[in-house]
Amino acid sequence: MLEPELLLKREVKRIGIQGAGLLFVIAAILTLTENFQTTLNFLLLSLVSWLYVLRHCSRRLSLNYEELSRKHFPQLGTGNRITLFRGLLVAATAGFLGSNQSELSTLALFLPAIFYTIAAIADALDGYIARVTKQTTKLGKELDTELDAMGLLIAPALAILWGKLHFSYLSVSLAYYIFKIGIYYRKQQSLPVFSLPPDAFRRRLAGYQMGLVATSLWFPIPAELTRPIGMLLMIPLLIRFSLDWLYVSGRISNS
Repeated sequence: MLEPELLLKREVKRIGIQGAGLLFVIAAILTLTENFQTTLNFLLLSLVSWLYVLRHCSRRLSLNYEELSRKHFPQLGTGNRITLFRGLLVAATAGFLGSNQSELSTLALFLPAIFYTIAAIADALDGYIARVTKQTTKLGKELDTELDAMGLLIAPALAILWGKLHFSYLSVSLAYYIFKIGIYYRKQQSLPVFSLPPDAFRRRLAGYQMGLVATSLWFPIPAELTRPIGMLLMIPLLIRFSLDWLYVSGRISNS
């Protein structure tokens, strides 16, 4: 009988191949409307991004357990599969980072908006499905956070390149990674790192950002609307990250 982690590795490998196949299909469709360089850039960037998603999942397979009972699961479960599908959609969005907006067909202009919008909607589903199917895992929790951050790096970068968000919005994209580096530094220096208190507003703020970024990628929506809204919405999120840093570094008590 195969060990649970070996079964999980095989499942991730199967999902990885299926996801890569879908990216090749999208690239094949793009050859009908786009030039060779655009199609090649899409394929390379999306595949590299998909490998990044799979790597993060594969490194955490030992966390495929329910945190309270410590029950391990031999399969990813529907919730985690939806999370990986979100990662695939973000990877497909990344495929357009090397494109010139003025040279894209109408189809190609719509695709990243479609991909990221579906990914943002699915973000509200994976956790719910995991709870309904009674397979909430630490793997799902960590993977969800990583892919949220990845999506809020790639999609805003594309929106900025296409002039739909102000360059300063990159501060939102980088805040999570700066936060992680700060925690890593404190641990390396043997400094205390405290747990964040539960805060539903933190999750809602991330949802607002996803909604804004997804909206900004729809090219018919004018930059005159998305740029100022982006400037406005990024302020509370950056304040929230600053407060969270004060919590984890012990400057504000969690009690």
